[in-house]
Amino acid sequence: MSKRILCKFFAHGACLKGDNCEFSHDWKDPSNNICTFYQRGNCSYGSRCRYEHVKPSRPPHPSPASSSTYLSSPFVSQRDLSSSPAWTLASLDDEVNNTDTTKPEDQPICSYAAAGDCPRGDQCPHIHGDLCPTCQKHCLHPFRPVEREEHKRSCEKKHKQLEALKLSQDVECCVCLERVLSKPTPAERKFGILTECDHAFCIGCIRNWRSSSPSTGMDVNSTLRACPICRKLSYFVVPSVIWFSDPEEKKGIMDNYRDKLRSIDCKHFNFGDGNCPFGTSCFYKHAFHDGRLEEVVLRHLDAEDGQTVIAKDIRLSDFLENMHI
Repeated sequence: MSKRILCKFFAHGACLKGDNCEFSHDWKDPSNNICTFYQRGNCSYGSRCRYEHVKPSRPPHPSPASSSTYLSSPFVSQRDLSSSPAWTLASLDDEVNNTDTTKPEDQPICSYAAAGDCPRGDQCPHIHGDLCPTCQKHCLHPFRPVEREEHKRSCEKKHKQLEALKLSQDVECCVCLERVLSKPTPAERKFGILTECDHAFCIGCIRNWRSSSPSTGMDVNSTLRACPICRKLSYFVVPSVIWFSDPEEKKGIMDNYRDKLRSIDCKHFNFGDGNCPFGTSCFYKHAFHDGRLEEVVLRHLDAEDGQTVIAKDIRLSDFLENMHI
């Protein structure tokens, strides 16, 4: 069975087992994206989880006929009845009765049907979800429209990411000429996306290029911060496990990266006790100890050519850097 299920780590470019993996590494095989932690009630990622949150149903119960046969057997003692599992006594009838009295929108969908096959079929007391056109699973609750739309959007987003990951398998780095997603370690299997050009680099090559020391008299902007191929200037590099196919996807990758950085406290600002050298250009969060965000006050000045420019903060080092003391 495992060879028919796509490896979830391989789908995200991070399978460490390679050919020894017990799951499939063939993109044609289906993937099982149901979160087992959510079904056990302890998924710590919540709405940020990349897997589907499908509510579980109870395990299959025996038929009432088999239960009555078991109870009427002369070999069943009172001790056996007291220690027998709950489903052999009255839980089956209670489950059916509770299903009849519960509102349809409060009933969970059958997790077996959502996974692909329900052994109880039409006799299942739980709701069988509608078919999702993207993941081809019966996981859409017919009486929860908000949940249906949320699942569709999430499923379409995951499907696009999976398609982008497939297309990224053959993209080569312009420096080392190796396939980026075929690198030996997961840390190397990332692209370094430049903001102003569309040349592909692995994260290691482009960072080594930008961190090298320039020769004497060379401008940093025109050498290290420029693309090694087209020489277009880019001020930062965005790491990504997928390569974009159009400008809209590239913009989405960059926006997600910026949003992630905005949730991380700036170590230079240090909750108001420090001084960030990047000022208003910093991508990280500038928050004080009480949670207040730093208010950005921009000073506008009129330049000689008639245009308005934003003045940066004046520091003493600006006046002393050219002095020889």
